[in-house]
Amino acid sequence: MNTRYSFLIAVTTLFLFSLAGNAFGQVGLSVSPPRVYYTLAARESGTQELLVNNISKDHPLDLSITLGDWHYDEYGNNVMLPPDSLANSCASWLSLPGGTYLTLQPGESRKIEVKMSVPLSVSADNNVQTAMLYVTQMNPVDGVDSQGAAIRINVRQGIKIYRRGLIAERKQLEISDMSFSGEKNLIGLTFNNNGNIWTDGLIRATLFNHTTGKEASLGNIPFFTMPGNQRKVIIPLGESLEKGDYTATVILDYGDETTLEAAELEFSHE
Repeated sequence: MNTRYSFLIAVTTLFLFSLAGNAFGQVGLSVSPPRVYYTLAARESGTQELLVNNISKDHPLDLSITLGDWHYDEYGNNVMLPPDSLANSCASWLSLPGGTYLTLQPGESRKIEVKMSVPLSVSADNNVQTAMLYVTQMNPVDGVDSQGAAIRINVRQGIKIYRRGLIAERKQLEISDMSFSGEKNLIGLTFNNNGNIWTDGLIRATLFNHTTGKEASLGNIPFFTMPGNQRKVIIPLGESLEKGDYTATVILDYGDETTLEAAELEFSHE
């Protein structure tokens, strides 16, 4: 197998948790929006609202609200941690004016306020902080699983909290490596978030077989990154790959037509 890797020029002009849902149809909780954003300078305060909804028709929910930290691992998975575990945590900046406990009757919704107060000691260059807010059911409900076994059901939802400062956003992603594994039939991609703001988008990948003249789309893969993240992504090539000389093209689309990062990988598959 022969492999040659080369970067394309980046095209630039300027530069979990999921919904807790209805557990076995017996109890349910929804909290929206799933992400909350603050834009505040040092010494400033701001308040955002969350809507908490008991979607069960039969069971009241006793709920507690707590805080924690989170970050992405190198594959983009959420890693949950206690509050103030991370250098970029803003968990201690958050407060709940309405209290940390509430009860919702079946079908009832309620708005809760989440206040952020940024300390004076935060420098302007320290542009991004995060935290996680949890809404957790404290009164489990008796139920049965899909096999009929008795279980206790309780639900929890996590809401991601983001804070950014007032300096200008700089989105900058850089592909640092691409590789082909014939044994695993995949492309490995590594890229870095070198900007000063969270960045999300789509990885668009295509594969061209120079031997047969066939071109195939490898699909669009969503990604989310924080400043300083290095991300590794596995791009599967399908169950079988024809013999031939290939060019794989990967584009990181994270803005508009003028904000792209792209790279090519040439390899042979026997």
